[in-house]
Amino acid sequence: MPQRLTSDPRRALIVKLGHIGDVLVTTPVISALKERWPDLAVDIVVNPGTEAMVAHNPQINRVMVLKREHTGSMAAAAWHLGFLLGLRKSKYDLCLELAEGDRGAFISWASGARLRVGFKPKKPRMRGRAFHVLAPRWDDTHHMVEAFLGQVQALGLEPADTSLTFEPGPEGRAEAARLLSQAGLEPGSYAVVHPTSRWMFKSWTHGGNAALINHLVARGLKVVLTSGPDAKELDMVEQIKALAEPGAIALDLSGRLDLYSLGGLIAQARLFAGVDSAPMHMAAALGVPVLTIFGPSGEQMWGPWQVPSEVVVGECPEHPCGRAGCDDGKVSQCLVDMPAERLIQAADRLLQRTA
Repeated sequence: MPQRLTSDPRRALIVKLGHIGDVLVTTPVISALKERWPDLAVDIVVNPGTEAMVAHNPQINRVMVLKREHTGSMAAAAWHLGFLLGLRKSKYDLCLELAEGDRGAFISWASGARLRVGFKPKKPRMRGRAFHVLAPRWDDTHHMVEAFLGQVQALGLEPADTSLTFEPGPEGRAEAARLLSQAGLEPGSYAVVHPTSRWMFKSWTHGGNAALINHLVARGLKVVLTSGPDAKELDMVEQIKALAEPGAIALDLSGRLDLYSLGGLIAQARLFAGVDSAPMHMAAALGVPVLTIFGPSGEQMWGPWQVPSEVVVGECPEHPCGRAGCDDGKVSQCLVDMPAERLIQAADRLLQRTA
């Protein structure tokens, strides 16, 4: 099996079957490949619902979404066969599998790429045989961007630009501009507060969020409130609004935005405040100052990357525990106990640094 490329690659495949934020934080890998080989055509395979993170990335040739829902087993088999044959026909020179799942390893192997790179398994496993080059696995002392770039470094590349890349696209930016204009909000005059996550055990308290919103308004910022469309997220937003000062929220777009228009909204904000979630990574990629709170998850691995930020961490001797709340009970006591003053002071520091 080849251990290195003997000529400059013409086509490369990235396989990243993860969540929304996971896909976004892999974009420095694409930049690194294009930095070394500017004419390289880079395709990427992602899960449904995550494609917005790369759909308008100018460095990507083609975004392919791995279809998960089918009308039956025969339809599923036919679709996957066609998908894999299409990969094979593309004659990739290089493939990087940036997760650690068996499905991604199989897709990498089935692509037939001349050189395939993956992560070294914790224990000897069949999936490791899908790759020619194995990069070191990540650990909780390094950011995930650094872990992903480990695959690039395994190819002998040392990239200069390791920033995230995210472009909301013209329609997303236009929709955000329309909504801001309707509300009479100017670019740079508002903070986006995104207090929820699809994993609610990452979320802070209703009262804490309301106190932070009130403080941002007192500092002269308008507040735009956003969240996902899930009923639990919308219910939390309503409870926060009930505790905030009357008129504190200039615009409530909770559950109303797709990822493109959310990106367009964040792009023009003075500040993003939220939890460990995809919108936080979007803000970092767009160069917007980030105020964020971490409970069970590790800020060293998943914190805002290369952007002015303040990261407030829950006080717990087991942090980061990586659990779905204390004892997997969906409630994180370290966030329940987080006083509003810590976030307020962090917001003031960040606003002062980025004035």
